Amino acid sequence: MKKTSNLSEVQAALSQEETVAVYFSMPNCPVCHTIRPRLEELLSHYSFPCFHLNAVETPKVASIFQVLTVPVILIYHHHKEIQRQACFIDFHRLNHLLKQLHTADA
Repeated sequence: MKKTSNLSEVQAALSQEETVAVYFSMPNCPVCHTIRPRLEELLSHYSFPCFHLNAVETPKVASIFQVLTVPVILIYHHHKEIQRQACFIDFHRLNHLLKQLHTADA
């Protein structure tokens, strides 16, 4: 997962790639710190771009993505948000979706 604060970089990936993951967290969020390693491990099995943004450092970007709470993972496919999970991430559901997308794109 690539840490960034660059909206243009994320938007370029969203316009050019079939699948993109965008994760927002905050430094003072214990849940964010707990799930990040597991999320990174899960996403490492896929070759699509994955971005990590700090909602405190990038409040305008968080606003553009309508992030109201953290942690939140957004999955985009063919330029559309197809899944948003916030606060408590269901890794089983997320993994199932990513496998489906990977199989469909293969």
